[in-house]
Amino acid sequence: MKAACILCDQPFTPEPIQQKKLRKHPHRLFLCPACNHRITEQVFARRKEQPKENEPRT
Repeated sequence: MKAACILCDQPFTPEPIQQKKLRKHPHRLFLCPACNHRITEQVFARRKEQPKENEPRT
């Protein structure tokens, strides 16, 4: 089964669990592994920069 990434429009073969989800819910959108990795790194970097809610700001 082939799927297309919603960000880069590159075709990729999803993992078996993603394939099952795509068959059951074809309206779902998935990212290719490269885009998923890139976005995950950006999210973790942003979370490290933000102060925690319980800590007082200086």
